[in-house]
Amino acid sequence: MSGKRILILTLLIGGGIAAWLVLSSPPGTKQTVAVSRASEVSLVGYDEQGKTAWIVRAEEGQMEKGKDSQLSHVTLLFTSDDTWTLRGKCDSLSYSDDKATLSGNVVLSEEGGLHLVTNKADWDTASKEIRAGNVTIDVQSASLTAHTFSYRTDKQEAAMGGGVHASLSGESPLTVTGDRAMAKADSIAIDGNVRVRAGDEAYYASHLEYSSKDGITRLSGGVVGTFVHGTISAGRIRIARDETSATENVHIALDDGFFGGRE
Repeated sequence: MSGKRILILTLLIGGGIAAWLVLSSPPGTKQTVAVSRASEVSLVGYDEQGKTAWIVRAEEGQMEKGKDSQLSHVTLLFTSDDTWTLRGKCDSLSYSDDKATLSGNVVLSEEGGLHLVTNKADWDTASKEIRAGNVTIDVQSASLTAHTFSYRTDKQEAAMGGGVHASLSGESPLTVTGDRAMAKADSIAIDGNVRVRAGDEAYYASHLEYSSKDGITRLSGGVVGTFVHGTISAGRIRIARDETSATENVHIALDDGFFGGRE
């Protein structure tokens, strides 16, 4: 570009993304605003203490005053306490102020934790939250699907709603449904109309907690269970590979088949 010098400035204002194109021309030359295209674009965001919170890198970028900026072939890095906690990539990213949209082959992965693949996600840098719809995520030895998904980049915590289906493959493999869920790298909590299937056993509860550290599932809140020859109700039930135990107001009803008689 003879006679002109292009300078890309990337700044953070109020937690949002901003980018400007400065065109410097020789004295006496009239300046005009034009679409800017650049390669190897980097954007950096900082937290309240001035530490790096995230980095966005793109192979190409297009910026035009008054319109959303567009980046393509994008990688993302998020950090907490000076440790990289989440990595991502997508085909394209558009942004304006503190709002961004990730599109096409969106992948988000924690180190040893959550892994998400979707086609579109919205990122709010001010609230430090990424949202998506109709997702499947993997967390250690579990897989969950949900209609709504949000992830706090500062807390490394995912929230799901609109109906949740989970497969837990820990000490005792289970399938679970519920209204909503919270997930971290090594734990899952599911709330509301929780239904659990474990082989021939079925359980109903208001709350479930699963830990990938020990592979054990814990149910609470008016738990009711059915098995081949009876039913059980309790305040809490613990499901492990070799045993199921109950505590708090336990009541068991057995039918004749349990003792070897006619069912």
